[in-house]
Amino acid sequence: MGREQSDTSATIAFFDIHPYAYQQEILERLQAERLLHDRWRNLVVAATGTGKTVMAALDYARLSRDFPKFAGTASPRLLFVAHRKEILQQSLSTFRMALKQGDFGELLVDGQRPQQWQHVFASVQSLASLDPNQLAADRFAVVIVDEFHHAAADSYRHWLDYLQPQLLLGLTATPERSDGETILNWFDNRIAAELRLWTALDQGLLCPFHYFGIHDSTDLSRLQWRRGGYVSEELSALYTGDDARLRLILKELFDKVPDVSRMRALGFCVSVEHAHYMAHKFQTAGISAIALDGNRDRHTRQEAIQQLRRGELQIIFAVDLFNEGLDIPEINTILLLRPTESATVFLQQLGRGLRLHPGKDCLTVLDFIGQAHRQFRYDWRYRALLGGSRQQFKEQLEQEFPFLPAGCSLQLDRVAQGIILDNLKQSLPSRRSQLLQEAARLGRCSLPEFLTALGLELADFYRLAGSWTRLQRDLGWRRDSPHPDEDRLGRAIASLSHIDDPQRLQFYQQQLSQPTPPDLQHCSSREQRLWQMLMVQVWGTGKQYVALSEALSRFWAFHVFGQRSRFGKNCKPCSNSWWNPPII
Repeated sequence: MGREQSDTSATIAFFDIHPYAYQQEILERLQAERLLHDRWRNLVVAATGTGKTVMAALDYARLSRDFPKFAGTASPRLLFVAHRKEILQQSLSTFRMALKQGDFGELLVDGQRPQQWQHVFASVQSLASLDPNQLAADRFAVVIVDEFHHAAADSYRHWLDYLQPQLLLGLTATPERSDGETILNWFDNRIAAELRLWTALDQGLLCPFHYFGIHDSTDLSRLQWRRGGYVSEELSALYTGDDARLRLILKELFDKVPDVSRMRALGFCVSVEHAHYMAHKFQTAGISAIALDGNRDRHTRQEAIQQLRRGELQIIFAVDLFNEGLDIPEINTILLLRPTESATVFLQQLGRGLRLHPGKDCLTVLDFIGQAHRQFRYDWRYRALLGGSRQQFKEQLEQEFPFLPAGCSLQLDRVAQGIILDNLKQSLPSRRSQLLQEAARLGRCSLPEFLTALGLELADFYRLAGSWTRLQRDLGWRRDSPHPDEDRLGRAIASLSHIDDPQRLQFYQQQLSQPTPPDLQHCSSREQRLWQMLMVQVWGTGKQYVALSEALSRFWAFHVFGQRSRFGKNCKPCSNSWWNPPII
């Protein structure tokens, strides 16, 4: 038996919640998706600090009024899923306020179990401990999942596969995952409504930021790289081994923050030991600081947060405790004290300080950058912040970021800029999994657009990918079955990209734009030789040999070459390609 529900329905002074104009626009998009397109599984992407939970609560509150399938049901059965207790408690309070119902909802977290199972706010960890057979798949009419980027994990996937709600709503600020896994498959590979960070900053919905990328003289290139990242123990030992980096951090802090005594800061560290080390050193330097970790009880954590808000603390150091679910609008400074490759984590940490607050003109971000391991990717986090492709980020970096929202600045010192440029050159995809990650980040595009965005050579792409259609299929962009000749043609394309005879290239370029294969009887002997050369490269010799007429028919039947009209308006031919463009 779980513990009884704690009294989280204390007296609430209800007041009307009215959505901001941008929230109302997202709510209207959701309504259109459902009523006009009959789409009841929708993902909302909205920047941290724009009120995703408020929008979800207002959306839920209007279901019985605006949607016929919920007519007559004042409060449809609801399952709200998140991965932290604090997020669930805040969300429950928001729903009670939106519904003006102080006893709405029950918690399923940390041993607390619902009594009625009508409106459940559950942690994914507590759900994982339940036997699905004890809960009907259609028990909940509405399922809302916060921080939906976690849904690729098995703990989420298990329940999302099992449950059969009438309405599914996903909420996230960052749908792109660093491991290349997609979450869009739950939503027919589409996003219902978006309010990205850049747009929110442009519209003045979030606080402007001043970001400083500072070289800290650490060399991480020789550290071990395991399971897609640094070994935290090695990083922690490096950062706490001597005070040289600490002295640089303090110097930059006093240089960049006008009045440290009025600072309300979060410092994100690599380990608990690192957090306590930083707190001790800051205290020694006369800055009121504390380190918090998961071992501290909830009361201690809440008291520290209140002290920070009141100005009795200047900074809290933590590891992952405050990446999500923390709402402290007073935060005006962020210290990024560990290498963060994940775009999701980077935006979450930045988002802790982007909420508007009276008297806060901007958020100051100090990011300390060392010489990275060759497998580390700096561009992912900046591209999540700035938008655009890898190549576009390179151009912005070289031009010192000329296109930023009003009031924002992004400055890298000379050494940090050089490190990131070198990292860009060294980190071109070298494995198929990396291509999948890049494609997932870019979204649906043509092959030429993909190559241009990455600055990748065509032959290298086919060497890694096998074929473009196969890559699209793995990403969920295509639903068709593989063609019998697909892999063979994919392997051939890489060798065809090396053809460099101008006359031969011109001939192929002209002929391959035709809708049907050539009639060999009307080809000159030279033209037949050129076709024979191409088809041998494609189909091979010996046992693989295919007669020329059959080879050409199969080549055209597979629609290897398409016209530009099949692709986006911005599609450009590949720089080393003689067709426009390849489909396989």
